[in-house]
Amino acid sequence: MTRHIQGSTTLLLSLSLSACGGGGGGSDDGSTAGSGGGAQGPSLVVSNAAEGMWLGTSDAGASISGVILNDGSFYAVYSTRSDKDVIGGVVTGTGQASNGSFTVKDAVDFNFDRYGVNSISVSASYFTKSSLSGVLTYANRDTSTFSTQYNPAYEQPANATLATGTYTGNAVSSAGTQTAFMTLQANGTITGVVAGCNFSGVATPRGSVNVFNLSVTFRGGSCTFGTDTLTGIGFYNIPRKQFYIAAPNTARSDGLFFQGTRP
Repeated sequence: MTRHIQGSTTLLLSLSLSACGGGGGGSDDGSTAGSGGGAQGPSLVVSNAAEGMWLGTSDAGASISGVILNDGSFYAVYSTRSDKDVIGGVVTGTGQASNGSFTVKDAVDFNFDRYGVNSISVSASYFTKSSLSGVLTYANRDTSTFSTQYNPAYEQPANATLATGTYTGNAVSSAGTQTAFMTLQANGTITGVVAGCNFSGVATPRGSVNVFNLSVTFRGGSCTFGTDTLTGIGFYNIPRKQFYIAAPNTARSDGLFFQGTRP
């Protein structure tokens, strides 16, 4: 049975899959999506052949922006089918690449508006720095397929000065989809508001790749996360002037997932 997810979850997961041999095609779209290892620090030792940034679509027609880091961890952000600028959900986990196959056993799909939080498995085939496609399988055996291409923008170091500005968009969490604003300063300082909840944090470039390690702290009051601090990753889509945040909680039962656009 095929699950036509409102946002292309599967694709994003796959994004992290791209590994085995192949030439460097890819999109000229400067987006990035993070990986679960975003908070681990700027290690540049490549230990996973699927490392990179991946862009594509799902069988449901949602757009996908995903990043697999050098340790195999990843975050994949997918849109709703009706609006490419609205988050449908996020998939995060850690995978293993071997002989053109990428397998993920601990993946979680955050799709609060439709399905909640679900454990999933991913099976994909890839060509290094070229293409990645595969299938995402849920516990109830529903499946979703995806296809992505490598984005060489991954190899451009993250630059907070380039991404400086105020972003207007939406955030998803267990509270649903809410209007959100986020400001990034040249020194990496982040401030923002989600439905009346204030947060602040810092974005630190992750080595020489187009990914930021993020730490976000909430300010209590009406905040879903109280005064908790969440860690994850962020990335800036250069041509679209969009910034993404993917920061799940430690239990991976909730999180802050943001997509915004600046003028």
